[in-house]
Amino acid sequence: MRRNILSMAALAVAAAFTLTSCLSDGDDTIVLEDGNTTGIPGDDQAGPNPTIDNQTTTIPNITTTLEGDGSTAIARIDMTGVQEGGGYDWLRLVGTGQGGQNVWVEVDGKPKGIAVVNNADNEGSQTMPKIDLVFCVDNSGSMSEEADAIARDIVNWANLLQNSSLDIRFGCVGYSMWGEISGAINMTDANTLSDYLNRTTGTSRTVGFAGADADELEAAANSLGSTGDECGGQAIAYANDNMDFRTGANRIYVNFTDEPNYPDRNDRWSTEFFKSQTNWSAAQGTVHTVFSGSKSISHNVGTSEQPWRISEYTGGTVLYADADFSNVTLASLPVTGAMQNSYIIRFTNIGEFLDGQPHLVKITILSPDGKTKAERTFYVTFGTV
Repeated sequence: MRRNILSMAALAVAAAFTLTSCLSDGDDTIVLEDGNTTGIPGDDQAGPNPTIDNQTTTIPNITTTLEGDGSTAIARIDMTGVQEGGGYDWLRLVGTGQGGQNVWVEVDGKPKGIAVVNNADNEGSQTMPKIDLVFCVDNSGSMSEEADAIARDIVNWANLLQNSSLDIRFGCVGYSMWGEISGAINMTDANTLSDYLNRTTGTSRTVGFAGADADELEAAANSLGSTGDECGGQAIAYANDNMDFRTGANRIYVNFTDEPNYPDRNDRWSTEFFKSQTNWSAAQGTVHTVFSGSKSISHNVGTSEQPWRISEYTGGTVLYADADFSNVTLASLPVTGAMQNSYIIRFTNIGEFLDGQPHLVKITILSPDGKTKAERTFYVTFGTV
């Protein structure tokens, strides 16, 4: 079920700074627009996004919501972590008016003053982002070596994430060698997910439907028919349509497979479907891939595709694993750090964009040393007043 890219939320405005007309932070002074009581720097202090080339890292898909309403509306962007260029450390984002600014935002080419909360620094004063995480698991026969290890690591990882400061829920979709959705459980907690995966062993762990809406999930799966071979793209599309995602939650998928993506010429299940925001909006989530097959597989669009391309198109990560999954623990997946080092970016003065039409939001990251560079554009509908 699709949500509006940016829905109105009757939330209290959470100020990121002391509410004064200018805020000091060492030698930095943040200037607010006249009448601005939000603590967010004014647009007149914001410079244009810098020009970059040769991107060295990736910006993931974003989730956007509104805080407040009318003239006091604040746009909130939730974004999972960005790795530093050429390394494995997670970037700390610095917004407008701060020394070492490394992130900029424009809407329809207009620079916005932004305040950034780095959730790795969070001490409980800010609302944490919500995360809805779906595991899509290839349960074909060739996955028999990996199946038990994947289930074990999913359970351990889910418990680790649930016991952290993250506001997180989990879902699971199994897909078969016949190109069918063979099992699923809707969004739930780590304990219920564990019970589902531990009903049996091997590739059967993600076969069968569970939960209060098991019959509805199975009927939806049966209505899709078969692609003839494994299709992670079909599993992701099925989750998008049938999982009970929370409004405003960052949607994250982790796809486990050792085979190409076989969409049987169904465009919506092809890796290339995820390349366009017209098809797959930023709010529909980021896909991460764990691939335990041959990295030398060819990419034949519509028939036999490289599955990790979905991650490349949505700003996710790719992990190549051994066939027996012995060299992988999910806790070490880049997506773990991405969730734990997520960001909240806020900007205001958005009345002109509250017209129900899509607007082009450009996010640029450039570290002061020039080593970390990235840029992505997103189409965002801010709603109406």
